[in-house]
Amino acid sequence: MVMRDSFRQALLRARQGHEAPGSDLRCGGENYRLIQVLGSGEVSQVYLARRIGVQPFLATLKTSSAPAAAARYAREAEVLRELQASQSGAASVYAAQRLPEVIAQGPVEGGASKQALVLRHPIGYWGSLAALSERFSQGVDPRHAVWIWRRILDVLHFVHAQGWAHGDVRPEHALVHAEDHGVRLIGWASAKKDATEKDQTTDLLRCARVVRVLVCGSGGSGVIPHGVPAGLVELLTRSSEDESFCQTHGAEGLDALLRSAAQAAFGAPSFLPLIL
Repeated sequence: MVMRDSFRQALLRARQGHEAPGSDLRCGGENYRLIQVLGSGEVSQVYLARRIGVQPFLATLKTSSAPAAAARYAREAEVLRELQASQSGAASVYAAQRLPEVIAQGPVEGGASKQALVLRHPIGYWGSLAALSERFSQGVDPRHAVWIWRRILDVLHFVHAQGWAHGDVRPEHALVHAEDHGVRLIGWASAKKDATEKDQTTDLLRCARVVRVLVCGSGGSGVIPHGVPAGLVELLTRSSEDESFCQTHGAEGLDALLRSAAQAAFGAPSFLPLIL
């Protein structure tokens, strides 16, 4: 499970800045200005940045906080490029829209052995699910938990159908788009090609555990609040604990069960703004 202590540690790491927002960084022959901290992982600090130049664009920029980051960044860039290049037709369109695009990967120039991974940042994405949990420390509205869960399952269904597993689904590896109710997975360094059924099942378990943490809240007891509808509690609990249940249903089957539970709890789908 995603335990409260380890999740709190991730939130604490996210508060510990390395480079300051407003500072500049150079990688791959381009300059980037750091705008804000998006989150923090075991070997990285993650920023929203803007490329400086004639054609500026927003980037998700990781900088290393440990020597292991160099190999992880190289692996993540390799995975994403392969996932993008190996698709055709509708799958190619999906990959372009849902998976991160690598812009640069390598040493930070003048950065004393610091490494960076630069991804094109999709417009409108606010921050990670770790940051969202910190913002809603008593737990997110379960209606928001439903669409967040569904968006992650959608990406997992796609990559699993291509024979891959993400391998490291966690709160800091998912960016959220509040206005469009979107979620984008990052942190692909542990992804596996020709993944086993167990690898893919682990993705699904971890996905449910991430959503469970969001519902419980980072500042709570780790118990699902009483206000969460019983059907959703049952599905969330089983999906986060029962490996055979996840394996039997897969990402697409879990999504169908989630849609059914949400309709029983909340009625016909409606758009509920996520106010940050």
